[in-house]
Amino acid sequence: MPEVLQDITVKDGDTLWSVANFYLKDPRRWPEILKYNNLPNSDPNLILPGMRLKVPVLLIKEHLRAAHLTYVLKDVRYRRQKEAEWRSVQEKMELFNDDGLRTMQQSAAQVKFPSGEVLKLDENSLVILQPEKSREEVDLLSGGVRSSHTKILSSETVVDPRIEMRGPAPDFKTKVKEDRTTLVEVYDGMVDVTAQGRTVTVTKGFGTSVKFREPPALPQVLPPLPSLDFSELSEQKKDDKSVPTATSGSVELNMNIKKSNNKYSDITAATKNVSRYHLQVSTSSFFVNVLIDKAFPFQGRININFKELGLDDGLYFYRIAFVDDQGFEGQFTPALQLILDTTPPVLEVYPLKEQAKDDKFVHIEGMTEPDVVLKIEDKLIPVDETGKFITAVLPRKGENRFLLIATDPAGNKTEKEVVFDEHDLKQAGAVAHKNISKKKSSFAYFAVATLTTFVILGVTLLISR
Repeated sequence: MPEVLQDITVKDGDTLWSVANFYLKDPRRWPEILKYNNLPNSDPNLILPGMRLKVPVLLIKEHLRAAHLTYVLKDVRYRRQKEAEWRSVQEKMELFNDDGLRTMQQSAAQVKFPSGEVLKLDENSLVILQPEKSREEVDLLSGGVRSSHTKILSSETVVDPRIEMRGPAPDFKTKVKEDRTTLVEVYDGMVDVTAQGRTVTVTKGFGTSVKFREPPALPQVLPPLPSLDFSELSEQKKDDKSVPTATSGSVELNMNIKKSNNKYSDITAATKNVSRYHLQVSTSSFFVNVLIDKAFPFQGRININFKELGLDDGLYFYRIAFVDDQGFEGQFTPALQLILDTTPPVLEVYPLKEQAKDDKFVHIEGMTEPDVVLKIEDKLIPVDETGKFITAVLPRKGENRFLLIATDPAGNKTEKEVVFDEHDLKQAGAVAHKNISKKKSSFAYFAVATLTTFVILGVTLLISR
């Protein structure tokens, strides 16, 4: 494992010796700082204001080893050791040994320890951080955390991930319920759970519960991974094989169960204990910034109305996990793409042009959006790449009403009705035709009159000679 370093900011008046005396467990080891920093001088009395020194974390006093807050969602607070007041956090701030960190409702946080380990806090969680040694420890008092190498202490329970050189890195979640029961869910690797002198090893795909002042229960299978069936989504883009896409504001999903090692021969039996589904929505496919993090009742089908979640139109990613009646949560589905579009398409119909007298059809044209499906009387109207369209309809006697419907890929619709009277429209055409005829007659009369004038003028000139 590479050596873990911590950054230390040198204050005005500090020297290399004073830094070593304050931060290092053994100040006599100050020369080791020189190996990790390009300093202009090795004199321990050198003043280094404003510099950032890299120091091996194992040399630093435990209570001065800093973790860093790398992600904050909404209301997150911290409390320094031996202080009573909780304050609002600032992203990238340092957190030290025995500092407290808590997330409020619909909030979340991520902490990066000196070893590189990242601890993820759920909403309504409270932890006491201990960034000590090469493996950090955390006291989990309420809520839930997800981690890999961190040892978790909760309600007289020790959750200790197994770190093996050749095995997969552990990935597990620890939760403390209101009755102080501890739940441990393992998504990869192995984790040892110890309470009341008994240790249970939990492997990938299993979880265990530890009631307060009782030993751990035997591991049980976690809820299955949902497999989303989009066969009923008429708006699903069939050509996108990589990431399913839902473009409507409301999506109904069929939930099937992926069989794993033949553990589930009966799909009904696999979901009989599933009581909720956990939905997360983010602007990132890695779910760094989670906007929606809620659990909903599950009754065999899932209907998600994204419009009701208060999201603006745009591109999102969402994922779903099953939760059973004991509170165990399974793996999340892969990221699913959501293009939320609740805005009806533009549809503009131009005023009708005068029709020629012998034209049996009325031409309707206008402008919409290029990717819409445009219909009139259930007949498809071609739309070009700019959104322009033109179609012809056969008018009926008397008043005519034709309904145009533009539907975008998200299912939003805009309707426009074209109303005209067939008799009046034809009269307008006849008048236009007559006006054109009058213009032609006037032009012919003018031409004949002009020619006659020139002939008379020519004859007059000849006589005068």
